[in-house]
Amino acid sequence: MVRTLVTILLSFLSCATHAQVSYQFMQPLPPETENLRSVEQKYYGTYTSSESEITYEITAAGIFVRNLVILSVSRALVRETSNYRIQGDYIFGIHETDSLPCVLEGENYYFGVERRDTIVAGNSINKLRKLSASEYLINFEEQGLYTPCLLTFSGNSMSIRYFDYPAEEPIFKSIKSQQSSADLGMNTIYLLPTFKEWKKLDRSKMFSKSIDFKRIP
Repeated sequence: MVRTLVTILLSFLSCATHAQVSYQFMQPLPPETENLRSVEQKYYGTYTSSESEITYEITAAGIFVRNLVILSVSRALVRETSNYRIQGDYIFGIHETDSLPCVLEGENYYFGVERRDTIVAGNSINKLRKLSASEYLINFEEQGLYTPCLLTFSGNSMSIRYFDYPAEEPIFKSIKSQQSSADLGMNTIYLLPTFKEWKKLDRSKMFSKSIDFKRIP
């Protein structure tokens, strides 16, 4: 029952794997373009989706995600300490100035705490770069390597497509600078495309089906 943002983001940040081959980029994409703090002002807002538990918050400061983390305390802890108090369906003591709805299941009280995490802001290790007037790439960094995620804006909507690719099509074969590493049966290919090579890639095949978000009025 307990899920954290880290658990949810693992599927976003991990490189897609097919047929025991994984691809990662050695630089943020697109190559030779500048890193941005945020998207254009007209796209600022809070975006939610029925397909995702994550809420995106986009401001001049950067891109952030919010989600509800489910935590618990035991009935024994509530009974034996003065830190917490249960009144009806609410627990007191988690926040200094407010109560939270809670549910008793077995010997534990469960409640949700909203968590806000930074995706891109200031000197974030993740890099945001612009593709077009309405498209951006978030390059998620992990140990000096990057996994791209495509953001597309249209009116009050935002779609997200995560890095994915068909195993049967060698869509990265045109990139000359490649390194490979085999470990525990997984072959990882490290890509270093030039800007010209990047422009020739079929980006429609590099990303998964979109998840659509709506901006909250």
